[in-house]
Amino acid sequence: MGRNSRKKFYDNLYSNPFQQPWANPKHAHAQVNGETQQTQDLIILEYETRKRS
Repeated sequence: MGRNSRKKFYDNLYSNPFQQPWANPKHAHAQVNGETQQTQDLIILEYETRKRS
């Protein structure tokens, strides 16, 4: 093994930075502070559709 045989926290996709039981690490891209809220992608999409209409 190499010098750093342990994986770093940010390399582990399934590590949970939030202690709340409703925070799912597999759906972390759709969560804000571990809570399911409007994501940045949806905010941008809503803004873009307003500009075009």
